[in-house]
Amino acid sequence: MKKILVVSSFPAPYRVAVFEGLAAYYQLDVFFEFDKDQNRNADWFVKGRDFYVLSSGEAADRFADCLRGMAAYDLVLAYDYLNPNARRAMRRAMRAGVPYCVNCDGAFIGRHWLKDLLKRYYVSHAAACFSSGRFAREYFLNYGAKADRIYEHRFTSLTEKDVETLAALGEERQRAREPGPSRPQVLTIGQFIHRKGFDVLLRAWKSLDGQAQLTIVGGGDLRGEYLETIRENGFKNVEVLDFMKKEDLYRYYQKADLFVLPTREDIWGLVINEAMACGLPVVSTDRCIAAMELLGDGAGGLIVPVGDSEALAAAIGRLLKDDELRQRMGERNRREMREQTLERIVESHREVIEKIL
Repeated sequence: MKKILVVSSFPAPYRVAVFEGLAAYYQLDVFFEFDKDQNRNADWFVKGRDFYVLSSGEAADRFADCLRGMAAYDLVLAYDYLNPNARRAMRRAMRAGVPYCVNCDGAFIGRHWLKDLLKRYYVSHAAACFSSGRFAREYFLNYGAKADRIYEHRFTSLTEKDVETLAALGEERQRAREPGPSRPQVLTIGQFIHRKGFDVLLRAWKSLDGQAQLTIVGGGDLRGEYLETIRENGFKNVEVLDFMKKEDLYRYYQKADLFVLPTREDIWGLVINEAMACGLPVVSTDRCIAAMELLGDGAGGLIVPVGDSEALAAAIGRLLKDDELRQRMGERNRREMREQTLERIVESHREVIEKIL
């Protein structure tokens, strides 16, 4: 069985699922840089699986042994390739003549001379570059990747079972409504941090509070700030909920009519995939790569300028008033997500790995 060394940032559920899928075909040694983040709930990280976290001394020693024995590996998968330990692995792989692959979930190309030098060095030497779509492809080309070494996979956090479950929820949406007056339901999900832009959404909500119910789910340090904004504006139709696991989120997707992600910047935005799989139209910003990659030039939702609360309010208001448009967008989005699963990512990675090996 071929042997692969994997280095990634943190044990996110979608990362672990891909690596576990590959472990059915290859012998994998998997290392994550850390398993904590001040802006993420601890329950979000995967624990107790067959991988190492480099914040522990035992894992660090094991990783050092792997680097010293690099010649025994057939491939290195540097999934978050700019992290220090990923760079160590790639340098050792180059010295040992072992090919390595790098990954990009999505990126906005910036300009920083030192980081640009590092990116160009590691990208240009990669045997393969895993790209989530158009933006990631442009990123790799910008940093010296050969076009024939860039391989696209449809980035997602959803398994085939998840897609089937969410699609069923979309079809049952109307039956899921609680008894009482029907009011359109707007849903947004994310960490309660400045980057997610929920403050912009609450500014936009000043003209929308009488039209719909807004649910904000996520948890984080800015919860108190959001509650104060709600109180100051006298909003009657906004609820703020803390972090919940994916299974618990499903009932909120089920009740929703519209999904909004007002982010100031997301190099992807996996909640977009989840909302689309549930058959929801989406409103997001021009700094959310998932929205720009997946919404199909307005076919599945609307994109507004980042930070523009008036444009955001107008887009939400337009979709709230047009049941037929929301339904058409939602059906299109559900169809699009049926082929975008973690199992497909594993398949596409295997095809590339086999080609390299």
